[in-house]
Amino acid sequence: MEELFLDRVLELYKEDKWRDVLKLNEDSDQECALKLLWVWPSEKNLDFLKRVSDECHLKGITSVGCGCIDVIVYKAAVLSFSIKKGTKLNSEYGLLFCYFNNGPAFLDYINNYGGNTVIIIGPGRGNGRHTNPEPFKAYFGDLNWRIYGYQEVKDTPKII
Repeated sequence: MEELFLDRVLELYKEDKWRDVLKLNEDSDQECALKLLWVWPSEKNLDFLKRVSDECHLKGITSVGCGCIDVIVYKAAVLSFSIKKGTKLNSEYGLLFCYFNNGPAFLDYINNYGGNTVIIIGPGRGNGRHTNPEPFKAYFGDLNWRIYGYQEVKDTPKII
């Protein structure tokens, strides 16, 4: 079952059918799906990311450790991505963290980032999971950051 699922994802990806990839796990978070993607967004979630990107006048998003989600978001939102650690951070790009779990490294990225948009995907309040940073409790040092917007991921307790 798991290999068939992976084969289907790869087949759809090669055919540039990202909407069909999303639909493979549309109604739940299947275990085999979560092995590929910690967060399986809906089109509504991708629309939210695109809207935030447009409203914040971003040229793209630099993804820090988000894995497979990069490909889906890129295909869906037609954004530019850079995923290498140590990549020079571009202030015209937003920073995307997905279930990141290293507070000191997060703060280092923030201190070396001259832009105005950080996107954190992680657990919602009280769902029994921990990340560092947490979406609603991110520590930005002395910098004065605020929450611009947020959205639940599909019908899960995960937050963008």
